[in-house]
Amino acid sequence: MKILLLPDSFKGSLSAHRAASILEEAARKVFPDAEIVSWPVADGGEGTLAVVQKAAGGALLPVPVTGPCGQRAQARYLSIGQTAVIELAEAAGLGKRLPGWSAMRTTTLGVGQLIAHALQVGHTRIVIALGGSATTDLGCGMAAALGTQFINEAGRPFVPTGETLGQVRSIRLNGFFFQKKGGPRIEALCDVSNPLYGPDGAAEVFAPQKGATPDEVKRLDEGLRHVASLFEKRGARINDLPGGGAAGGTGAGVAAFLNGRLVSGIDALLDLMKFEEAAKTADLIVTGEGCVDAQTKGGKVAAGIARRASGTPVVVFAGSVDADQRELEALYKLGVTAVLPILRTPATLGDAMRDAPENLAAAAESFFRIWAAKRG
Repeated sequence: MKILLLPDSFKGSLSAHRAASILEEAARKVFPDAEIVSWPVADGGEGTLAVVQKAAGGALLPVPVTGPCGQRAQARYLSIGQTAVIELAEAAGLGKRLPGWSAMRTTTLGVGQLIAHALQVGHTRIVIALGGSATTDLGCGMAAALGTQFINEAGRPFVPTGETLGQVRSIRLNGFFFQKKGGPRIEALCDVSNPLYGPDGAAEVFAPQKGATPDEVKRLDEGLRHVASLFEKRGARINDLPGGGAAGGTGAGVAAFLNGRLVSGIDALLDLMKFEEAAKTADLIVTGEGCVDAQTKGGKVAAGIARRASGTPVVVFAGSVDADQRELEALYKLGVTAVLPILRTPATLGDAMRDAPENLAAAAESFFRIWAAKRG
């Protein structure tokens, strides 16, 4: 028997590596002779650096940057030959946000500083993992750090945040990123497929998670629409990009300001792992994440794995399930066999996160025993 274990992190509770270790221990209790392949994964969000380094090697380089609240911070990126892998959350993630800081004023400036460092030392390909951001600035801070100028009504350049996107009157792009030959190759790994603005956009869906009030969400959405309209006048519709709403619009910003390409984060990482080849010979695939919800089907780990599982059963363990039956049915149509919540008793969020290791271990062992009985 061959079992593939590919969990994502359970945010705030378990890293992907810890979740994989717990699943492997449970599987070996029930199937001591099975071939068990353990690959902690990420979807282009937090944890991507660790996953890529395990699969491809490379060295982590530390860089002093500006954090999402304008503070001094330390961030890292992964250097693999001519490729630099940058995790946006290292410089502008929720974990870097200062207590009480407004969601309207966070910036991706530090992300641009990481990219600038990577280019200065000779990298020609930049891969940016977009998940986990504390920002809704359309990547304007990132772009400003890389030479794009945003001009206000007074004709002066400034660095927009979500609060001041509406003050942009014109944009002067850095031609370095738009050279036909010799320019860097920029790719953004998206963990969602949301557009830049609108009911499913960066502000409406994700800004409340970053502390924005309903009024602030409306203002952020208006700001994103405004900057997008400046590109529409040039004939570029950046709201049509799947994944443009990732990381508070940084997905669209990578395309608009850096001439970059948006790709599915989980697909890029599964390619790196040669997943489909392994899936063809597997009897069972097990994954997991902190919450299965309406976003899961749009580019998260479970959906990406199910789409490419070659008909092999895919079981998803979830810290919680915040999806209705219609949303679960969409996952089943993609190839997910079952979604299994790990909670054993009613609990507060804090207790559930604290007890996640024990809950996952118990749920996994129970499932593997059922699977063993089914196989006879």
